[in-house]
Amino acid sequence: MFFGFTALQSFIIIILVFIVVYWILPKNLSWISFLVLVLMLSHLAFNVEPNESDDLYRYFDTLNFLRNGGKEAWDTCIENKWNSWHIYRVCGWYFYFISKLSNNHYLPAITIFIVYGLMFMVINNISKRYDASKVDTFIGSMFFISTYWYYDTVSGIRNGLAFAVVFSCAYYHLMVRKHIPLCIIGYVLACFTHSAAIMPVVLIALAILTLNNSGKYINFLLIFGIIGGGIGIQFLASAFPGNEFLQSIAGKAETNGLGDSLYTDTLYLTNVVTVVLVAFIVFYYSYYILRSDLSKEIRLFYKFCSIIIFFVIGSLYSELIFMRFARWIIPIIGALFIIIGRKTQEDVSQEKGADFMKYFAPFTVRIRYQTKTVFSLIIVAYIIIHFWYLCAGSSLNWIHF
Repeated sequence: MFFGFTALQSFIIIILVFIVVYWILPKNLSWISFLVLVLMLSHLAFNVEPNESDDLYRYFDTLNFLRNGGKEAWDTCIENKWNSWHIYRVCGWYFYFISKLSNNHYLPAITIFIVYGLMFMVINNISKRYDASKVDTFIGSMFFISTYWYYDTVSGIRNGLAFAVVFSCAYYHLMVRKHIPLCIIGYVLACFTHSAAIMPVVLIALAILTLNNSGKYINFLLIFGIIGGGIGIQFLASAFPGNEFLQSIAGKAETNGLGDSLYTDTLYLTNVVTVVLVAFIVFYYSYYILRSDLSKEIRLFYKFCSIIIFFVIGSLYSELIFMRFARWIIPIIGALFIIIGRKTQEDVSQEKGADFMKYFAPFTVRIRYQTKTVFSLIIVAYIIIHFWYLCAGSSLNWIHF
């Protein structure tokens, strides 16, 4: 099916095919290249064989159990509280319906189709919304591709799926301001797919409630929010001992609490560098984005993304929480703000004129203008370096047929 190439080589070829198709098609048909990429990545996921250490390996056994036992097997899972499906029913139903298909490999294939489909739907929408150039959209797309953890999504299923649903709903809720009832339904479905989805939903609510408040105090508190949040969850769990949902979240909060020291392995530090770069991207382009004609519609979404960034910084000593956000939300935030930022920077520069931007603009604005080429080169260099790392040192090296 892949002409004798390894799974890793196939992944690289798929990205190269996407690049070729993207640049062949006119701007108004760029969505076709995204669709082609999503379909190819889904096909690759269908052919992947899980390692024994992967969650997917256990999930295949679960699918076999459900397929052989039918509804009675599902009822057994609920009664015995397997996989906590008595709480996270959406996840259970997801597995149950996929077990009706003929092949277990539909699980990772469908998951990748949903996850990457939602992310590129958001990228395509933001590109059209801001009338971004093909170059800007391409750079943003490649940033997402190179920093998003494909194999972790294939092997883990639930985290990537839950985060993709929450973020895409947040985008349409906060930025596009359309289909809000569907977005709220999406939040609920995600929270009952995996407990990890609850925190970004809480941060969405925080962004809405604090939109008109100064961000610096909120962001400062978010850095220490892991401790306070853990204490709060434990208090609610003790106050409502009969609520299994709260008990589950409390258990997760205790398990994923703060560690004694910062992790220093390469996998972890690579994510730290990505978070720092995305934080700088958002800060660097904030002047242009928040002063553009579209600032009203992006203000709430910008607030949400900045809250996410400060929360992730605050979770540095909580490996599991940090890794989830760094691998499944930070890449798409970076991609979107590259696309929006480069476009609005160009628009503001043209509106104000080169002389104003060089000599009369505020100092921080002059620095941004004078370093725009260097900053773009840094982003492109990081895309190349991280893509190399993705293929040479990340979990993608575990992928095989």
